[in-house]
Amino acid sequence: MVKVQKGFTLIELMIVIAIIGILAAVAVPQYSQYTKRAKFSEVKLAVSPIKSAVELCRQRNAGAADCGTTGSGINSGITQTQLDRAASASLVGAVTLTGGATPVVTASPVDGAEGFADTDTYIITATIADIAGELTIVDWTESGAGCDNGYC
Repeated sequence: MVKVQKGFTLIELMIVIAIIGILAAVAVPQYSQYTKRAKFSEVKLAVSPIKSAVELCRQRNAGAADCGTTGSGINSGITQTQLDRAASASLVGAVTLTGGATPVVTASPVDGAEGFADTDTYIITATIADIAGELTIVDWTESGAGCDNGYC
């Protein structure tokens, strides 16, 4: 009489469980980092309107250096209201602008929100070039503690 095997042996089941455990040990930290980067995109997005406003201000003023939070009128810099509006998202604690020759926009998350610290900043710094005698913003460089932590 021939004995036919029905089902799996104990060792086969243990091998499958070990493989699943190894995959889970790799996948969970990667997924956690992925979700943090996705949530940090809200902080990154907060600097976009300020970045555009600085570029527009410099164009209107023929490359004038100061587009900070001073002045009024169409050729003026960025207002505090614009900065407050940019920081109105639920994960964004503050958005600041340092004007001058090289504009720097900084956004920081709300301390403790979604596991972020307020020191996990996102900073963009303008790269200025002289094009046809006018100082123009040609690029923005990302930096900050949030980028150092892998959220950018």
